[in-house]
Amino acid sequence: MKKLTLFLLGLGIAVYVLIGGAVMMALESSNESDTKTTSRSTFTNFLAQTCVSSAELETFVKAVITAYDQGIIATEQTDSASLWDYVNSVFFSMTAVTTIGYGNQTPATSGGRAFIVVFALIGIPLVAVFLSGIGDKIAGLTKSFQEKQFSKNHEVAEHRLKAVIIPITGLVILLFVPAAIFSAVEDWNYGEALYYCLITLTTIGFGDFVIGTQDATYRLAYRLLTLIWIMLGLAYVAALISQAQAMYTQVTDKIDTKVQKDDDKKTNHEGSKTKIVAANGEEGKRTGITEL
Repeated sequence: MKKLTLFLLGLGIAVYVLIGGAVMMALESSNESDTKTTSRSTFTNFLAQTCVSSAELETFVKAVITAYDQGIIATEQTDSASLWDYVNSVFFSMTAVTTIGYGNQTPATSGGRAFIVVFALIGIPLVAVFLSGIGDKIAGLTKSFQEKQFSKNHEVAEHRLKAVIIPITGLVILLFVPAAIFSAVEDWNYGEALYYCLITLTTIGFGDFVIGTQDATYRLAYRLLTLIWIMLGLAYVAALISQAQAMYTQVTDKIDTKVQKDDDKKTNHEGSKTKIVAANGEEGKRTGITEL
């Protein structure tokens, strides 16, 4: 890739990220401010109604936050399900090697942190190879479908229709249908469930929505099926992202070609000027010799 193209691409990404930051600030900052005001008001009102000191209450709040950050809720009436039973530990390991990393479940011990770093470094390449293999199988199925001819009289229209049907079918099976299932099981609205699916399959994994946190009898089978969906979905979305990357690469290649042509024209133009100057110099020398 040419230096100029690389610079333009980096500049475009920088502008894109700056725009994203501006949009997110506009959408989220007011809610953050309102939440902060409500929290401070609740804190103040609670102090006014009890004999607890401000320092004692602040210590209590920090303890609650520390526990909540580790996924633990433990009160007289509420006790959260364990995040580190075998099922959840396996689910966490899978989110690590797939680079999803929701963040709602993180190791709190030095041993756990050290192990997961080594575990991820070994597991991530293995999973990448596996997902690549699944992607090849999916690509093979779609290619065989594309090559199968259903109508000899409308080949162009059929080709275009297949180009639309194939990605839509994949998105319905691996995105929209699972979102409906998660919406029903997790008691999310459909928009939240669809958001969760997209954040998961793109491996962004914010962790604000995570499935299977309730201590239900079906949690084992539910999470195992979710792991299978994640692997298939990651391979499919990775293939779509790869296609988009190929499209962007074509654009950058065109920019490279244009830059190269402009450089060649400039070089040829300068070369022509040099030749003209040299030719005029030679002509002047010959003319001077003739006059002498």
